[in-house]
Amino acid sequence: MTVAILEFKDVWKTYGRGKTESNALESINFSLEKNSLNLILGPSGSGKSTLLNIASLMDTPSQGKVFINGKNVSNASKSDRSRIRLKEIGIVYQRANLFHYLNILENVMLPMSVPNKNKALEVLKTTGLTEINKSPQEISILGEQKAALSRAMVNDPLLILADEPTGELGSNDTELMMDLMVNISGKYSVLIVSNNVDLTKYTDNVFSIKDGKLK
Repeated sequence: MTVAILEFKDVWKTYGRGKTESNALESINFSLEKNSLNLILGPSGSGKSTLLNIASLMDTPSQGKVFINGKNVSNASKSDRSRIRLKEIGIVYQRANLFHYLNILENVMLPMSVPNKNKALEVLKTTGLTEINKSPQEISILGEQKAALSRAMVNDPLLILADEPTGELGSNDTELMMDLMVNISGKYSVLIVSNNVDLTKYTDNVFSIKDGKLK
């Protein structure tokens, strides 16, 4: 039986207590298979960010279990979560979050515990980014997102999580970015969260989230 790369089992996230208690996520169940491109679609405030924070081990569920490659990581210690996040998860945000005092190549190499320039160059070749000696402010927004994706890929993670990766791109650049996501899903499991319904045509699986409930 194939082990899911990421799996949520009856995951809840609750904030507050008593009269102030509210559920950001309610009984979330889903799984991502190896080498797949997946989309969670929902409006602002639907629970997308909370779900992504739990998937990236930046937060923990109030109830339920989260598995990465078959391993229960729901109650992992802070140090174990950091280690897993470094080795097994790559993250891309709506804004690339690159360091402007470093060039593109140096930004991509940042997550490496042992610097490996050849590996970074290999990944940059995959994303088609050639402006490796420029600083982030010297390249296009699409270029910055390609650099962020390269950085997410550089440690060969099992899972890549992308939070609105096309949110600041125009339609042509969105198409180019999503074509790239399709290409890398042959090697990685990718989960995108977005409110852009146009992304559905690129993905293998689409989940909808509203009021903390996944459909």
